[in-house]
Amino acid sequence: MGERILERIQRWRYLGHDRETVRRYRAETGLANLRIVRRLCVLAVGTIVLLFLFNGSVMRQPLGVTLFTSYALTLILLYGYITKRLKNIALEEVRHTRLLIYLVSASLYSCGIVASTYLSGDELGVVSVWMFLLVQISFDTMPLQNLLTVVPFAAIYLIISKETKSLHHWQLDAVYTQLSVTVGLFISYHQSKLALDNIIAQSNLQKANFALYHTATTDELTGLMNRRMLFDRYEAILDDCIRQGHSMACVVLDIDDYKQFNDSYGHPEGDALLRRIGAVLRKYSSLENIEIGRIGGEEFLAVWQEDDLKRCKRVSEDLRCAVERMAIPHVGGMDHNHVTVSVGLCMLPAEVAQGAYLYADKALYRAKEAGKNCACRYDAKSGTYHFLCDEGMKESKR
Repeated sequence: MGERILERIQRWRYLGHDRETVRRYRAETGLANLRIVRRLCVLAVGTIVLLFLFNGSVMRQPLGVTLFTSYALTLILLYGYITKRLKNIALEEVRHTRLLIYLVSASLYSCGIVASTYLSGDELGVVSVWMFLLVQISFDTMPLQNLLTVVPFAAIYLIISKETKSLHHWQLDAVYTQLSVTVGLFISYHQSKLALDNIIAQSNLQKANFALYHTATTDELTGLMNRRMLFDRYEAILDDCIRQGHSMACVVLDIDDYKQFNDSYGHPEGDALLRRIGAVLRKYSSLENIEIGRIGGEEFLAVWQEDDLKRCKRVSEDLRCAVERMAIPHVGGMDHNHVTVSVGLCMLPAEVAQGAYLYADKALYRAKEAGKNCACRYDAKSGTYHFLCDEGMKESKR
């Protein structure tokens, strides 16, 4: 029962939203709120100037002049501080700045209480209450926080007013204060509710856009990039290679005897095989910082910037061996009793890197012809194909 009550209080405190949403809201609106408070400082100074001009009783009292002048100078200093902070403030520092402004606004409110009760000008107290409410509403718009902040100060003001003013003036103060708090909380509720709902809507929109992007760029079966996305990345990497003068590495992998695997185990098992191999390639892609995707059927493509031929060879062999080590049974395989892949690789300098995929694909077919479960590299300098395997390196002419 107690936990349920606390949960309801918590939900009311955050207007039906969770704590994380409110935290995001405050982080995203913190800088905007600082700008609002800066404008309020200008408004408050303007109000003080008007009171000086139209309230002669304040001008005739030294305490009033001192209080008004201190009030204005404090606001001017606060304006300058906020202006300086806005130039290089980080979002995580907004919370501390909010506390500072709360303390300053509370002190100004207290100053207004003193002026209203001990000087003949009642207008200052009214303006102080109004300014304090505006600061709180604009800077921390959660209704419960506003209620807990404003009500104690309003109560103190009314208690002092009752002891120092006539019944008529006290009644006017009570009506105005009650009206100010009610209107302020009403504005606070709707403003924060609207802002939080807007954040939720933006979050849902971002999730929907991400889901659409993920669907459009990701192979549903393996979780790797799909053909369209991968060849977009291929063109981007190619442009980077040409611009920066790097070579481009391209590796094509094809599951050996995949049709026979489907015939022996069924298409659901064939899909499961693609998912398992895709998981291995995803992990390897993140480790080696290379782009890997499924380009169709049982064929995969890896592409990246590379100037080190030894690393290119190692990556190719690592990918082949990673699948072989999975030791997935394949009774329908023509040459092996477990699942293997054939690999074609090519590394070309920037000026001719456009043909990297074409030559890597040709090297893949050489690997298939050579007995599968091996890696074949196209050498652009000699125009030959080299087979990388445990027994050594065999060579064939183009």
